[in-house]
Amino acid sequence: MIWQDYAITIIVYMFVAVTIPQLIDVIKGRTSLNLFTAGATSLGNYGLAYIFFTLDLWLSVTSAILIATLWMLLFLFSMRNKKKGK
Repeated sequence: MIWQDYAITIIVYMFVAVTIPQLIDVIKGRTSLNLFTAGATSLGNYGLAYIFFTLDLWLSVTSAILIATLWMLLFLFSMRNKKKGK
């Protein structure tokens, strides 16, 4: 593995850590996010996971899938909250 794989993974895990409180608020129905932003961020991170896969950056692949899934959950729960009127 190359050092970039470790650097990308550490940075993405920091993004995961700071996004978890937002996910908790959205799951509890306290707020919702802009659906375009959450959806586009999720799809973009899945795209990055594929790019990392083609470069054999395996740690980065897993971290990108994790953050993409986190943003997809934000998207789905925000959609639920918007339907409820929040």
